[in-house]
Amino acid sequence: MFSTSQFASSPFDAVSKLVILAVVMLTISAVELSSRCQAQPAAVAVVPLTTHPLRAEFSACDANADGSLTEAEYLKRVGREKPVLLREFKMFDLDGDHRISLAEFVTIPIGQAAELRGTLADPVVVLAETKLARLTKDWKGWDRNGDESLDTEEFKTAAIPSLVPGLESTGFPDWDVNRDQQVSLQEVARVLDIAYGIRIPSGELVRDHTGRVVDLRAFQGMHPDANGKVKRAVYIKNMGGSAEVAEKWFPTINKPGNELFGFAEFATSSHRTDPIGQFLSMDVDLDGRLSRKELQALPAGWGPEGIFWLDGFDDDRDGVYSLREFLFIPQVNLLTTWHGAVDEDEDGKLQPEEFRFHPGVPLAALSAEYFRRLDVNHDQSLSLDEYPFSTTYRPPNEIHVQFADGKAVKIAIPDYPEIYSPEISPDGKWVAVDGWKRGQSNVAAHLLIASVETDEVRDLGIGCIPQWSADGKKIAYSRYGRGVFIRNFEGDANDESIDPHGWAIEFSPDGKQTAYVTGGDNFVIHDIATNARRPVFAEGQSPYNYIEHNFTWSPDSKRICFKGHRLNGAVDVGIVHVTGGDPKLRVLCDATDVNSDFSWLSDGKRLMFARRLAGASRNQIFEMDAEGGKPSVRYPKQPEDRNNIGVSWSRDGKTVVYLSIK
Repeated sequence: MFSTSQFASSPFDAVSKLVILAVVMLTISAVELSSRCQAQPAAVAVVPLTTHPLRAEFSACDANADGSLTEAEYLKRVGREKPVLLREFKMFDLDGDHRISLAEFVTIPIGQAAELRGTLADPVVVLAETKLARLTKDWKGWDRNGDESLDTEEFKTAAIPSLVPGLESTGFPDWDVNRDQQVSLQEVARVLDIAYGIRIPSGELVRDHTGRVVDLRAFQGMHPDANGKVKRAVYIKNMGGSAEVAEKWFPTINKPGNELFGFAEFATSSHRTDPIGQFLSMDVDLDGRLSRKELQALPAGWGPEGIFWLDGFDDDRDGVYSLREFLFIPQVNLLTTWHGAVDEDEDGKLQPEEFRFHPGVPLAALSAEYFRRLDVNHDQSLSLDEYPFSTTYRPPNEIHVQFADGKAVKIAIPDYPEIYSPEISPDGKWVAVDGWKRGQSNVAAHLLIASVETDEVRDLGIGCIPQWSADGKKIAYSRYGRGVFIRNFEGDANDESIDPHGWAIEFSPDGKQTAYVTGGDNFVIHDIATNARRPVFAEGQSPYNYIEHNFTWSPDSKRICFKGHRLNGAVDVGIVHVTGGDPKLRVLCDATDVNSDFSWLSDGKRLMFARRLAGASRNQIFEMDAEGGKPSVRYPKQPEDRNNIGVSWSRDGKTVVYLSIK
């Protein structure tokens, strides 16, 4: 059994005194590495240094034959460029003596088969070993009769489960592996191995000495039979059913002619992550660290999109990931679907007991360690900001109000957590939105008016897509299936139906007209004084089959900016003129990634809207020249870590309102 005394601090991790030490176990033999194993894959065997195939190359570089390589000597290796060699020297000088020993030399994965690599410390294994060392230290004090085992009373007094986060709810039967009514230190080691994801309950290892980790979730996803076996046909089906898979992958698992395989065979196949090799291939700038941008290159299927939830694994908080930190992240430890936790009580947060993926002991301690790391605000729960999980709960949308003097106000409406279409009143004192209670359908939308200065929220009843009149006394709005309306803000509603077939009505800034969509593909301009109506596009001449809501008037009341869908599938941000009979359609940009809610700034020169650029994980608000010709630019005064949509500027250009969503 190896112990923590065999580990030294790692120079490729800036914090060398962390509890989880990431160093090379250079002196550990194959027997020591597997001393806790009663069943282990053959791949655990380590090639002795005296017969290692790389020994000759090492000796050729070792000009002074002192048994170690200086940086200059290491650079004599052929076949790789100098920057690559310098990175290797930096990363694999594991004892920090500025030299590479033969034992360190053989751990470098490039230029040799995985099975020939030397043994590298696995931070997950080190974590289990650290916990075992602490329990071992107190063992004699618990073992009152000195028989090197704990009976039920001794075990109860020791309270071992309470000392291992994640295993608090386990009992004596879980630790009495051989069912002899005694718990030995070897059995404690076995339980820790299973709890930390080092082996499965039947004893087989899921990690090898080179840092590779078996894709356990893939094996379990094939639903082995009662004997732990999987049929060839089931494997092929789970892998997509292609002949290519059968020819390329299956032979790595089983010998030709065999139709069944168990975990032992699967564990030595190609279905293993190679985190160290992956780290080196992703480190494109060759600095021996992985940046957030480089981490985006993690293979599809290794975990949820984006890496925003890995803050807790950056132990030294330097914004990049060392090899040790990388070896610990869930994406390279494919032991379960780590992002598959379910918010069982639907409160929008995960409690520790909800962050469990198997009953009993398996992965319990590793899950608890991951929970601790993911809980970056230390509130003993996980929010969607910290970790992606399954829930029907949706955090309330917030109204963010920003004033010219730098003051900012955030408004939430708890009874209506889903709010959209924000519009600030002409006097800047109110924000109108449409809102839904949890679980309500679209047709149940309510018109809600929130005060910017107090906590007052007015519920004006059924309606959506509210818009203020120029004097702030009236609100134009829509109702699903019933058309467009105008009503008073104060006093009696006095709802006036404008068009039972209209949708998304908006007042012009001069207060003389409204515009709304009819037939889904055309604008109607409605003169308030005369009640006259006219289409923007001539009958049957609209180039669009669908125009979205939340368009915006220009400050001079002569143009409208909108998002429109064409028959050929193209989507535009377009501008049309509403005077003179010619719409003069002008396309500003492709709107495939644009959120439909526009605001035309008071200077008439700029437009704002939310969009999610390719590769981005969140919507952000962008600014664009209303005359076109220039790319959109992200509005800087908004949080980067939230989805921001639905922008509205005040008439005087001093206040901006938008919706922000976690």
